[in-house]
Amino acid sequence: MRKSYQSLQQCLTPDFLIGQLRQRFSQLSDHRASNSRFSLSDLLMSGFAMFSLKYASLLQFESQTDVERENLHHLYGIEERCTDSQMRKVLDKVCPDKIKDIYAENFKELHRLGITKAYRYYQDYLIIAVDGVTHFESKKVHCSGCLEKKHQDGSVSYSHSMLCAMVVNPGQKEVFVLGTEPIVCQDGSEKNDCERNASKRLLAWMAKHYQGQNLLITEDALYSNAPNIKNITDNNWSYVLGIKPDGNKSLFKAFEQTNASHRVKPYSYLENGIQHHFKYVNNLPLNSSNSEVRVNVLIYQCTDKKGKTTQFSWVTNLELTRKSGMEVMKIGRSRWKIENETFNTLKNQGYHFEHNYGHGKENLSTVLAYLMLLAFHTDQLIQRCHQPFQQIWKVAKTKLKIWQTLRALFLVKTFHSFQQLYEYMALLFKVQLE
Repeated sequence: MRKSYQSLQQCLTPDFLIGQLRQRFSQLSDHRASNSRFSLSDLLMSGFAMFSLKYASLLQFESQTDVERENLHHLYGIEERCTDSQMRKVLDKVCPDKIKDIYAENFKELHRLGITKAYRYYQDYLIIAVDGVTHFESKKVHCSGCLEKKHQDGSVSYSHSMLCAMVVNPGQKEVFVLGTEPIVCQDGSEKNDCERNASKRLLAWMAKHYQGQNLLITEDALYSNAPNIKNITDNNWSYVLGIKPDGNKSLFKAFEQTNASHRVKPYSYLENGIQHHFKYVNNLPLNSSNSEVRVNVLIYQCTDKKGKTTQFSWVTNLELTRKSGMEVMKIGRSRWKIENETFNTLKNQGYHFEHNYGHGKENLSTVLAYLMLLAFHTDQLIQRCHQPFQQIWKVAKTKLKIWQTLRALFLVKTFHSFQQLYEYMALLFKVQLE
């Protein structure tokens, strides 16, 4: 008899997840000679372990004691220690697309565990939040792929950025990596052009790897343009995209004209002391230049218990009704989970996302960012499924406290598995594991 999804998730352990990832690393082709001293899987797993353990730098990770080396071997399967310069040199030559394809394998695991089923929302959609983020910035180090920003004082800063696509749900805490795409200077001279061109590649990659999935894309107002909407709908996906009066003047004008003729449908209701106001209309032209692209417009105002009012606006290809307005609003606002639960977590909860781990000459910065996201994805699965983590978290209060304790133990005491490490951590927090 097939195990229930709950049973499958409860059987999920850090040891299994990391062993699975190491196996996937070992299947990647190595660009080096066959007699290379360090295996590619060891080097990739070393980078992953650095982010998994929340080391602040490559140099700090390199300065390992005998206890750390033993734990890296037992817990992460790393056979031989390498220097930070060796790791930088090899990972700089790794094609990021090889690592990106692991996201698709991870998605199959989410499906096997029933997590994708739990994340289905409104008409069985899987909501995908897409947004850009900078993961390397310097005023000195740069390469031909760096984005450039000129400042008022005449100085220039160089950066690497990427688009991230995350599986989100309005009622779920965790978010999961679906795909990424580097944003490079060859994408255009303006920031908006760069992100939009990278978005084309990301959507094409997603169409290839998630064919047949009932996806709904939610993005900010930068993506409320005809080419992006056509890219989404050509894949038979749906969308909920933010819009702004400054960037979508023609659309807001059409909405006001429709409102003046009393064809806009407003409604309001009070729930738990919060006043919700909706106005919507279906089948408006996106703009005068792309009148064939028809969109449905939802404008939503929220007045909280203190009287503060906030307004949001979206376009969608979902039909808007009094019944669907609330669901579309929740989908649109769930886009913030990529900011709050992903980027802010990476920046503020121990991952040191904004620290420059390395630039390299080719791919190092992007490869390291992808390894960090794999560590984040693994942590999100552990948070959702691993009962010992959940029990310790309840007592420790914050995930940061758990990770600080885990790393402190990793530095001073030898463990042969994560199970053993979590059992020891439970003793420290006086938690009786179930």
